[in-house]
Amino acid sequence: RKVTFSFHLRPDERLYGLGEKFLPLNQMGQRIVSWTRDALGSTSEKSHKNIPLLWSTRGYGLFIDSTARITWELGTVSCQSATITIESENLDLYLIYGPSPAEILQHYAELTGHAPLPPKWSFGLWVSSGGTYRNQTSMERLLDGLEEHNLPADVVHIDPWWMNWRQYCDFRWNRDAFPEIEKFIEALHNKDLKLCLWIQPYISVESDLFEHGRKNDYFLKKPDGDIYVINYGLSLAPRPDGIIRTAGDKDGWNAPVAIVDFSKPEAADWYRELMKPVLQDGVDVFKTDFGEDVPEDTCFSNGQTGRTMHNLYPLLYTKTVFDTTWEVKGYAVVWARSGWAGSQNYPVCWSADPAADWASLAATIRGGLSIGMSGIPFWSNDIGGYRGMPEPELYIRWAQFGLFCSHSRMHGDSPREPWHFGAEALDIVQKYVNLRYRLFPYLYSTAIDSSRSGMPVIRAMPLAFPDDPNAHDKDLQYMLGESILVAPVYDRSRFRTVYFPAGEWIDMEDGNIYRGPDNIKVPAPLHKLPLFVRRGTILPMMNPAMHIPQEKVDPLILHVYPDSRSSYNFWEDNGVSRIRCEKDSQNIVFKINAELERSYVLKFWQVEHFSEIILQKNGINKGIDPKTVEVKDDFLTIKLARTKAAGIIILL
Repeated sequence: RKVTFSFHLRPDERLYGLGEKFLPLNQMGQRIVSWTRDALGSTSEKSHKNIPLLWSTRGYGLFIDSTARITWELGTVSCQSATITIESENLDLYLIYGPSPAEILQHYAELTGHAPLPPKWSFGLWVSSGGTYRNQTSMERLLDGLEEHNLPADVVHIDPWWMNWRQYCDFRWNRDAFPEIEKFIEALHNKDLKLCLWIQPYISVESDLFEHGRKNDYFLKKPDGDIYVINYGLSLAPRPDGIIRTAGDKDGWNAPVAIVDFSKPEAADWYRELMKPVLQDGVDVFKTDFGEDVPEDTCFSNGQTGRTMHNLYPLLYTKTVFDTTWEVKGYAVVWARSGWAGSQNYPVCWSADPAADWASLAATIRGGLSIGMSGIPFWSNDIGGYRGMPEPELYIRWAQFGLFCSHSRMHGDSPREPWHFGAEALDIVQKYVNLRYRLFPYLYSTAIDSSRSGMPVIRAMPLAFPDDPNAHDKDLQYMLGESILVAPVYDRSRFRTVYFPAGEWIDMEDGNIYRGPDNIKVPAPLHKLPLFVRRGTILPMMNPAMHIPQEKVDPLILHVYPDSRSSYNFWEDNGVSRIRCEKDSQNIVFKINAELERSYVLKFWQVEHFSEIILQKNGINKGIDPKTVEVKDDFLTIKLARTKAAGIIILL
């Protein structure tokens, strides 16, 4: 049984959304199937995260409130029409009027939920054991490597090997591999690092939990009433021990599994109780892997089948883990692979398992921008790609991209720490890890705004510049928040053609100025990621750090690129600080009105010559202490003592 409807498309219309799609962002002329599956990479239409939200440059959005399979023929059967087929008896459709894309996403968030703000430490670097570190000794070597190479980080992750082989997922430590895990966790926390563990919503038939779940009716069933036992990705893959073999019944990565029925409250509660001791013992966050394998003929306790529950299942799974983490830890975050409409309520997600090749890098960029256009503001990917060992150049370019997403993780089936790719890679990647940490105030302020507005942290050009017709086909560059233009290099070139919207754009590294609207070929040597700010930007930063600060940033460093009139709202947990700057031929007037008292370092770009600097506090003008003023590296730097409100007048 199906519902089908069609509507007219204009020849110049562009369509966006529908989740994490790795294809060109404009979906006009594409056939999209909203059916969550293991994408096995990032170079096809398949997706772990399908969101039935489509929006158009004509100013409308369509949200189909259904969990059934949906097929979108977007100008394929006929170039003048879209035909949408829902494998359900019902059509529950919301027409969302914008007319701007930002307003469409705002209304969608009001309808399905605003993303909660992830904890601050989650914006630091995540470093994963991936396919390499499978015991306590090797994990300790990983920690030693972070210290030896002075690499900032906030989270380390262990994949399935924290549990016993073929027992996934029973939430029990493999004591042979991790004999003193309590000491390891304590040492980790003493280093100001968090611990993330891999889990899945399946129970191995070789675990004693399988029998417990069977007796208590906690698993999904076949139509005949038997437990639905499946072979899935891990049970079909050979044991990852370095020996090349075909997967057999007894040497697969995992045994066949039963699927926990999260539609049954008792089953969900059982799963929660399995999680709690691990969280109580010091684990900080779970990576919620898998969840895409529910067969269509599966029977759920709520009376539905896999035809309508398949797409919903990852949402129920992630919600269970998210809510339990909140209950035990007092905060909530996950590292989720699969999702559906509403998944923004349970951040963060990542793009799963791309191959370590150039095509997958480019497609992963598109996937991140696509899901941001679909109402998911917090997203990450595997730096270097997951499958295969990347060559150093690819690793460097992927790191340059991955470190400028909302969240960043080094993860793969082989080592992903930068020191494994040579001295040059280590220097370059370390440089951009440090820059990411220095940009934390800006990232966190952007994240708060995203939580409120529904706008993603990384914003595709059609989303950021909807009124610029030249921006709509630029789907391999993006805005990080409202101020930073990021143009990742996705091939072996040492140049990158960048589209600059109207205005003047300043290279953050060398200060070169580019004027838009224009497509300009800019130098991109291996050591450089093309990053630009528009004239008028006020960019909050902080001093270098090894970990993300949990308290307020003090001093706050403000990089100011003066224009005739500009402003910036700096969001923090305690509220918003309003910052303004005006410039004419005679002076620059800069004002701060903040919620918190702190010290500031003001850095005004290209202000090398001035006659006088006046400090305004409490309505009183006074001269500035010359010791707090310095001109260096294209910036006039002024240090301000602790204050909540102040003004600076620079007489030119």
